[in-house]
Amino acid sequence: MKIRLATPKDAQGISRVASALGYLPHDDDALILQRLEHLLASRHDRIWVAEQAGEVIGWLHAQHVFRVASADFIEILGLSVAQEAQRQGAGRALARQAIAWATDEALTLRVRTHEARDVARKFYAACGFTLAKTQCVFQMNP
Repeated sequence: MKIRLATPKDAQGISRVASALGYLPHDDDALILQRLEHLLASRHDRIWVAEQAGEVIGWLHAQHVFRVASADFIEILGLSVAQEAQRQGAGRALARQAIAWATDEALTLRVRTHEARDVARKFYAACGFTLAKTQCVFQMNP
């Protein structure tokens, strides 16, 4: 398994892994490519992929977050590993990339996950994350 920074050529693989886990329909490859190109151009975002036999089996998106009234931090915004590749170290290897980035920047690393995602909560705890707070998310679609 190889972990590396993503390139635009990874859009289809990222789309496949994300859609298999219910994030987007698989036919949104063009949308993923558009978003990926935008994020790859940002100096505040990093996207890594886990690759096995030339195929993307997982990805992680992290961002350097700036707030007006609190300290900067790095946040994992998305982490997906293909179902057939789970529990083989890809997720942990991807998380290590975000941990290394946060360490290099001397920043706290954060991640959010839905409270119902027991597997994700256990995964992050096993990676060394501790629960910092619980919160409510409000949304509006004007």
